[in-house]
Amino acid sequence: MSDEDPAPEEEPNAAIKLLTTVTPDFLRQSYAAKFGLVLVVMALLVGVIGYAATGAIAAETETNVENDFRSVALQESDIIQEWNERNRLATTLVSDSPTFRDSGGGEIRVSLREEMGSLARDVHEMHVLEPTGDGYQVVGSTSLDAGTAVSEVERGWIDERSNELADLAGPRVIMQDTYRDGSQRVVGYLSPVTGNTKRVLLLEASIFDISTTLEGAEDGENRFETGFTRVVNAENNVVMVPDAGDGGSALLSPYSLSSTARQPLDEAAQLRNDGSQAAGVITDMPPNSGVLEETYTVGYAPVQGTNWVVVTHAPRAQVFGFVQTVQSWGLYATIGAVLLIGIVGTALGLSTSRAIDRLTRKTEDMQEGDLDVSFYTHRIDNIGRLYDGFADMRDSLKEQIQEAERSEKEAEVARAEAEEMATHLQQKAEEYSETMQQCGAGDLTQRMSKDGEEESMDRIADEFNEMIEELEKTTGQLKSYVDEVEEAGAEVESSANTVREASEQVAESIQNISDGAYDQKERLQRISETMDSIAARFEDISRDHPEVDFDDALDEIRQVAGDLEETANLSEETMAESENVAGAAEEQAAELNEVGERAHDLQRYAQPLRDILNRFETEAEHEFVFSVGPTGGSATPSVSSEDDDGDSEDRQ
Repeated sequence: MSDEDPAPEEEPNAAIKLLTTVTPDFLRQSYAAKFGLVLVVMALLVGVIGYAATGAIAAETETNVENDFRSVALQESDIIQEWNERNRLATTLVSDSPTFRDSGGGEIRVSLREEMGSLARDVHEMHVLEPTGDGYQVVGSTSLDAGTAVSEVERGWIDERSNELADLAGPRVIMQDTYRDGSQRVVGYLSPVTGNTKRVLLLEASIFDISTTLEGAEDGENRFETGFTRVVNAENNVVMVPDAGDGGSALLSPYSLSSTARQPLDEAAQLRNDGSQAAGVITDMPPNSGVLEETYTVGYAPVQGTNWVVVTHAPRAQVFGFVQTVQSWGLYATIGAVLLIGIVGTALGLSTSRAIDRLTRKTEDMQEGDLDVSFYTHRIDNIGRLYDGFADMRDSLKEQIQEAERSEKEAEVARAEAEEMATHLQQKAEEYSETMQQCGAGDLTQRMSKDGEEESMDRIADEFNEMIEELEKTTGQLKSYVDEVEEAGAEVESSANTVREASEQVAESIQNISDGAYDQKERLQRISETMDSIAARFEDISRDHPEVDFDDALDEIRQVAGDLEETANLSEETMAESENVAGAAEEQAAELNEVGERAHDLQRYAQPLRDILNRFETEAEHEFVFSVGPTGGSATPSVSSEDDDGDSEDRQ
């Protein structure tokens, strides 16, 4: 085992502490209960997440389907709007022909047929009309005879809208909802003839081609298997159905008499009033005998430029069948995941719980003292490694117990030997303690004895004896040395006092010499100044009496003055040297005074040391012998001691 301290266990965080506090003890004590609780929580979480995810996917899918259904209605509305605008534009362009202003029926017929050749094929017929006292009649037509009244050929609606036609001017076009023209279903467009406002052009467009593009047409692109489209006007009449050319019974009949079924028309009218190009969808419409006998979904979009509404229908089960499929399969998958977690988790939990319970029982047996318990298992996972770990721990515990028993026996033997040795050591310690107390009291002649039984104690005796022997010698030497030091100090103090007095006398004599030299310097300077004054007078007299020769006398005077000046300078230098010597003598006297004081201190300190050393008892005296006195050269100590044979020798 390692001698290092085990690493401290990590403190559980606050969440673990809280969970431990709120969890009942019966759950904390049972692994199976905790594992079962975890499985239940996992199953619930998976169920909730799966249900929520399925709902979210279904909602998104439903939104996509609604958008798709709405886009179908909007696309069909855009197609019809484009078709309507094309027909309006064609009506306006053809009515601008000059042939229709004043020409007769035959010429107009030819011109109309030529115009039809350049227009789309769904332009069924064209007629030029003008009002009479009994209503409008044909002036020229691609199929009707001139002079035919419109009321006679299923076009009486023109007379009904005569007031609008009277006010019609410019490039405006009046649109008429779908009506019958023989076997055809057409939409009429009226526009005034340019240059003759009494005449109007009627362009009739067949709805056959455009109806084939609607949902539910046999040749169209049907996005819903049983879906269909109706185009309804503001009067609740169906004006366009898929494959309208077959004369279906729904065409030109009321869309529905139910106000509930007409809800898409009302909402589309609101969109038209708002000027919006958007479309709408109602996902859940109740069954209606005039529309569908089952719950259905309807998309609607107003056709701009008309009072029409495109209404697309399909059974709700078909429209949202994929959504329901996604939702159903999502729920099935969620339930399957929950069941899978429950089954697999239960199997794993029971297997693990049983293995842990067996391991718990075996560890309890081992705790009670049964170290022969078997920890065999066929598992190779963490549980299996845990079994192996307990088996190793069992074997290790056996070895430790056996080792402890052997160590206990060896410890008993060692304890007996230690007690015997402790007794011996205690006796020797008491003996050594007595010897040390005697030495401490001043008897340095005492020595420790050796018995050879304990090497460490013998080594202590040898080292102590050697130390005491050296201390004895040193003490004897110090006794002799203290006397020599005291004597030498007295002599040094006396010599220093004598030299100091001589130095003070020298300094005083030099000071007197310096004072005399100073006086002599002053006298010489005064004499030199007097000689200079005499020389100056002689020079004045020589200038006043050139006939008298004073040159030799002046030279002698100047020479004497120069000698006096040199003598004064020499006196000044002598005085300076004297002052230096006097200062040095004073400094030496001060130093000698300090030496004397230290020699006196040395004598004063030597006395207490001698008193202390006299307390120690030694076998022989060891002296320092000075080859030269304290005032002479260097001193060489000569130590005198006796050897084991009683002979003495000097150690230089």
